Amino acid sequence: MPLVDESWRTKFERVREDGFSRLQSLWVLQEIVFPIIMKLLTALCVPYVLARGVFPVLGYPMAVNSAVYRFAWLGCLCFSLLCFCAKRFHVWFTNLHNSIRDDRYLIGRKLHNYGEDPGEEQNEAGTSSEAQNSNSQDTGLIREADVGIRQRRANRQEA
Repeated sequence: MPLVDESWRTKFERVREDGFSRLQSLWVLQEIVFPIIMKLLTALCVPYVLARGVFPVLGYPMAVNSAVYRFAWLGCLCFSLLCFCAKRFHVWFTNLHNSIRDDRYLIGRKLHNYGEDPGEEQNEAGTSSEAQNSNSQDTGLIREADVGIRQRRANRQEA
């Protein structure tokens, strides 16, 4: 709902838990009744003040003032709906951007074998260090590129 957020749920749960006998009237007025009344008064008063106060002062003819008065509430409703949709789309696009960024840079995940030399695994398996040194000099650049390719392939497969 456009005018309700998570704080309203906690307010109504508190009212339900307190019960009718232990209800704190001042808190209910400040936290529940007054915000609702203010939103309703704003929804009624702003279009009326615009239609009856602002447009006649601007010097428009009576036909224009009558049309503005007739469609003021509809226009304010459409404007508030547009603002609500813009806020929702902003939140949606922000979440989409963050999820794409997190997937791309693997935020929140542990990278295994990142920064380790692939030759260390061969040392543990019992191969000689001399054969590894000669082999790593020849194919050092190829191994670095291979590690990057493996990481990119793993990212694409997860997505």
